[in-house]
Amino acid sequence: MNVKKYNQSAASFWRSSLLPLSVFALLLPALLFPSYGFAQRKRPLLQPASRKYFDGKIVMIPRDGRFQQLRMLAQIADQDLVLPPSRLLEPMPQAEPLIEWAAELNLDGASGLLVSLETLAAEATQETLPQRLQTLKPLRAKQPKLPIYGFAALDSSETSKQICQAGLELVADGTLNYLLLAQAEDLSAKPAQIARARLIGEIASRKLEDQVAFDDDPAAASATLLARLIARHYGQTPKILPIYSSREGSQSTAGSDTSELGQSVAAKVKLAGGAAPTNTETAPGLDIALFVHAPQTSAEGRLAFAKAVSQSIEKGLRVAVADLSENKTSKEALLSELRGQKHLDRLISYASSNPADESPDGLDAGQTREAVNRALAQAVIHFTAMKALRNDLDRIHRIDRAQVTLLFSRYLEDWGYNLIVLPKLDEYVQKQLKTAPDKLGQQVEAAEKFAFAQLQPIADELFEEQFRRNSHAILLNNGERAQFRISLLQRLLVRLDSQKTSKPEIKQSIHTFYEGNLQPTK
Repeated sequence: MNVKKYNQSAASFWRSSLLPLSVFALLLPALLFPSYGFAQRKRPLLQPASRKYFDGKIVMIPRDGRFQQLRMLAQIADQDLVLPPSRLLEPMPQAEPLIEWAAELNLDGASGLLVSLETLAAEATQETLPQRLQTLKPLRAKQPKLPIYGFAALDSSETSKQICQAGLELVADGTLNYLLLAQAEDLSAKPAQIARARLIGEIASRKLEDQVAFDDDPAAASATLLARLIARHYGQTPKILPIYSSREGSQSTAGSDTSELGQSVAAKVKLAGGAAPTNTETAPGLDIALFVHAPQTSAEGRLAFAKAVSQSIEKGLRVAVADLSENKTSKEALLSELRGQKHLDRLISYASSNPADESPDGLDAGQTREAVNRALAQAVIHFTAMKALRNDLDRIHRIDRAQVTLLFSRYLEDWGYNLIVLPKLDEYVQKQLKTAPDKLGQQVEAAEKFAFAQLQPIADELFEEQFRRNSHAILLNNGERAQFRISLLQRLLVRLDSQKTSKPEIKQSIHTFYEGNLQPTK
């Protein structure tokens, strides 16, 4: 890479970034996809359909019935996510029927099992809770080698402490291979500190440090563990380099986790199944550049950051973006810059924190860093699929369609819905429906219709501008590239939580078609 090719603003950004420009120049060749000159397009017959439609299956007992994006995440790795019926999860989990459902599962050939311990413990008393969680043991007995990951929210309540303690017992006796404890409480508060410290002490005494981890967002636990499971299943550990828009932002401590942002992101990379290079000796084998739009970024710094993102994409890097900036203005400014470069469909993942419930310093403490988890989950899974599953055209087509669909959905939810539609929806709910945004009740259908009417034109414009007719050429194992083109946006759906406008589930179908193979010039 010739550093002089960077324009002045981008060069200024890299000099001020935690990653020096000279180091980035050293890393660039290792990040690039293999480059080819292409000869005349070849249109061979598609390979015969795979023996199984999906490459594998993953079974999950989730926290609730809102698992649409989890299903799309799994499909990016061509995995069928096997889930219980929604009626067993909403409006509240029904533990006994869920246990019966799990007992009848055919786990043969499954890639793994992900379990919300809180779901299994729903409505259990303190006396019956340990016995309830013991129902995982028969599943372990049926499949001794099956990876089983558990997750639970940690807080200072007695029920939470008991669930987490029971989870540690399941790790210690070999029922669980891995346990994620997500603590959303402010760790500067004494009760939260005590709750975590006690568990850390027990984990150390039992020597379970490699099998138990902590995070700061319960909502992202299932996606994080899904990425970790998929990466481990296919033997991948992508090297991921976080790149921050400002040095000050990388050192910020806003959020429920009191650690600096840079430390928190490095921990999340490891948790999702990746590895964060710590020095220039390991960095040349880099796989993904995670660009973090951090708090305390100036307008000039944001412009240089956006240009660096675009130039990195143009150079062939795998680029993920996590927007953790303070407010709507900063988020829209970054996305506007990326839209202007026509690069939204070329990111491998995007996620933005929700600024709706801002704390005094401008950040939503509960959701700021959750966006990093979501960006990492998709990036790790997509990287893994591109490394391990490139031997079948049908499979690659499914993977590419799932990737595009989830990426587009993230823009719609994190930008279109949260920043544009939600403020209008809340005003409509209060003034027209005469109820509170967090108490929709029987007005949920009217709220969904309004949200759909507002989001539909945004989706159409974004798709037409950034996605429609774009082609993706994916390298196959034989050295050729299969080319797919994005064509249609269909069946946009908006589903709201029965209580809150701030928890949407957005679903759409995107049609892509196979154009043929491109052959490298000899």
